[in-house]
Amino acid sequence: MNRLLLIGGLSLVFAAGAGFLTAASLGTGQADPTRTVTIEVSATGATGPTGPQGPPGGAAECPTGFSLGFVQFNTPGGHQTIYTCLKDA
Repeated sequence: MNRLLLIGGLSLVFAAGAGFLTAASLGTGQADPTRTVTIEVSATGATGPTGPQGPPGGAAECPTGFSLGFVQFNTPGGHQTIYTCLKDA
């Protein structure tokens, strides 16, 4: 009986350890940014020419002194949001 309890207890310990390691390895993704900057644009005027195509995105890291965040542009024509590096305050 004691041997059966020991084997059962060890099985639970190993199962819990495997679950913890799995959660730790799968949960290492980046969290959402902690900051959002909103820019209110109220002036309307003639639309300017389209700018040049920028380089492909996908920045996972920012330079020293910057952190990832959202910039939201509130304009009369609608809202636009970009995900970029923002200078730390």
